[in-house]
Amino acid sequence: MALQIWFYPGLIFLLLVVVLVALPRDTLRLLVPLGLILGGLVDTFCTLICSNLLGIYSYTSPPLFDVSGHLILAPIAWSLVIVFFLYFWPKYSRQLGYFYVLTWGLLATGVSQVVHYLGLFDYSDWLYPLPMLFLFLLRFALAAWIAKPWTNSWA
Repeated sequence: MALQIWFYPGLIFLLLVVVLVALPRDTLRLLVPLGLILGGLVDTFCTLICSNLLGIYSYTSPPLFDVSGHLILAPIAWSLVIVFFLYFWPKYSRQLGYFYVLTWGLLATGVSQVVHYLGLFDYSDWLYPLPMLFLFLLRFALAAWIAKPWTNSWA
């Protein structure tokens, strides 16, 4: 039970430390709003659609972090992940960008399995692994596609 309660706060703390240490302040001013919109807001919409409307997956969060059946810390973690994802986007190679999105999609699918085994996330049996991977690939590709015109540092 302690691991269930401390997984997301620990993940958020680790991501926050890495983002604050690795990213320059002027880059953070640009990427944090994009991370909040493309990470937190998109996660909230995905949860509303896939959980409430379609019943494909649901969060089974501890009561401490539960807000109307939604895990309140997941959008915060997704915001930091998208900030990190956008900062390290490969600038000069389009093919490397495809591999980068695939790598992040596989990583997100693996982390979702850890969250599932901890008992914080439950999904329909048919969703894993390929449909879930496809959803994560779509999420990261959408974030890259939307954020690219707003950042001057990308080639």
